[in-house]
Amino acid sequence: MPPAVVARVPRPRKWLNDGMSFWSRRSSGGRAAEWRAFAGSLELVETLEMAEKLRHNLDLGDGTIAPIYSLTRSGQPQLVLFEQTRDRSGPAGTVSSLRSCVLLRANGDNDFVSLRASARRSSVLEAIEAGRTGSVRVGVPHDPLFDARVSVYARDGAGAGALLTDGVRSVLLRLLNPVEDTGADDEIPDTVGPAAIPPSLVIGNKNLLLTVEGPAAVDFDRYTSLTADMLALYAGLRAA
Repeated sequence: MPPAVVARVPRPRKWLNDGMSFWSRRSSGGRAAEWRAFAGSLELVETLEMAEKLRHNLDLGDGTIAPIYSLTRSGQPQLVLFEQTRDRSGPAGTVSSLRSCVLLRANGDNDFVSLRASARRSSVLEAIEAGRTGSVRVGVPHDPLFDARVSVYARDGAGAGALLTDGVRSVLLRLLNPVEDTGADDEIPDTVGPAAIPPSLVIGNKNLLLTVEGPAAVDFDRYTSLTADMLALYAGLRAA
């Protein structure tokens, strides 16, 4: 069993946590200037040259991938934060959305069991997702709260289940932020609307990718908490 990793986000400057949030005020340079200030507070560097590699390795599909900021430190997973604009088409027309993503790229000999996780879905949508990916839904009967609020899918159900320790399940609940009402309707809407899509997590043997998609970008306070939780998840998976 590899040693546990103490994962931490570099400490933001004090002004990031002032009572009146810096990020609640639009800067004169707009989103791009806010990104630069946020990246500087976390010691991230701009790495736009990663765009096509990310698109290919993560199967991101069409859409502009920018900005991209990353942090690489010895002995820690590479942290990459990026956004992707994309268009979705349906009977009601085309709707633009924005993906806000947190990626951790493991280093060394890490080899996680591949799985996907999201807020709990209806039985119909779970069956569709499992069939689409050739996986099974991984149940956690000894933790009915988690089982009722999070859907986990994997081809290796037993291997994925072994990763779902108490600590990992706790982080997944925070990351995926499922709604309280789990009695979802099985009916699938036939139109494309601007409503936010629940966060989703994909774990590969070397990558952990969290995606939050909606009509607007994630605010930077939330980006900070998502990043901290992803690092905590990585540490939990290493220790499982």
